[in-house]
Amino acid sequence: MPLPLRTASLFLLALLLTLTGTEALAANASARAAARRAFERGSRLYQQARYAEAAAAFEEAHSRAPNGVSLYNLGQCYEKLGELEKALTSYREYLRLEPKATDREGVEQRIADLDARFEAMRRPLVTVASEPAGAQVRLDGQDRGRTPWSEPVEVGRHALELSLPDHQPLKRDLDVRAGEPVQLQLALTPNAPVVVAPPSVPVIEEEAPVRGRTWTWVAAGAAGVAAAGAVTLGIMARSDSRELTTRMHEGTEVKRLRDSASSKARTANILYGVAGVAGAAGVTLFFVEGSF
Repeated sequence: MPLPLRTASLFLLALLLTLTGTEALAANASARAAARRAFERGSRLYQQARYAEAAAAFEEAHSRAPNGVSLYNLGQCYEKLGELEKALTSYREYLRLEPKATDREGVEQRIADLDARFEAMRRPLVTVASEPAGAQVRLDGQDRGRTPWSEPVEVGRHALELSLPDHQPLKRDLDVRAGEPVQLQLALTPNAPVVVAPPSVPVIEEEAPVRGRTWTWVAAGAAGVAAAGAVTLGIMARSDSRELTTRMHEGTEVKRLRDSASSKARTANILYGVAGVAGAAGVTLFFVEGSF
C-alpha cells in the first residue's frame, strides 16, 4: 500500500535544514514563502484526492526550494495517477537527496514493488496454448518456443504465428496493451489428406476379329460352277441342234441328236436356275456374315 504523505511540518523542518548556513540565510525570503505556500496547497489538494493539481503544487514547491520531502510527496501523487515511471523517478531522487532518511527501507521496498508493476504494465504476460500442443511459436518473425508458451511481451502490436507439421500454419495479429495479460487458446487445422492416384495402365484396344465370309464364297463358287456348266451344256445343245439341221441323218441318229440336244438344254436351264439361286444366296450371306 502507498506510503503516507509527508506533513508540512516535516517539510518545514527539512526546509530549515536546507536553508542553514551562510548561503541559505541569504536566500530570497519571498521564494521560501512561495515554496511553503505551494507545499501547503499541494497537501490540501492531495487530501481532496485532486492528485494532478497536488502534483503540480509539489513540483512548484520543489522548483522554488529543492527538497527531498517535496519529491516524496510528488511520487505519491504520481503513484495515485498511475504514472509509475514518474513515481519511481521521484522516489529515487528523494533517496538521493535524503541518504539518511529514516524511512529509507520502506521507500526502497516501494520502489521494488513499483518496478515490478511497471514492468508488468510495460511487458504484460502473454500465454499461448494450442490444440494440438507442441506448435512452434514465432513472434515478429523470431522463434520463441513451443506451445504451451508464456513470456512477458512489450506493449504494442505484434505478429504471431504457429506452425506444426501436418497442420496449416496459423497467423494472427496480437495487440498487447499496458497492464493487460493476454491468454490465447488456438486450434490448428490438419492438412487435407493427399490422395495418390494409382498408376495409369495403358488400355490396349483389341482389334476386332476379321470375320470371314466362308458361306458367301461357297455360294458364289456354286453359282459360278452352275453358270459355267449351264453355258457349256447350252453350247453343246446348240451344237447338236445345228448338227441335226445341217446334215442328213438316219432315223436313229436323228432321234439321238434330238434327245441329246433336248437333254442338254434342260440341264443347262436347271444349272442356270441353280446359278441364280446360288448367286442370290451369296449376296444375302455377304451382308449376313458381315454383321457378326
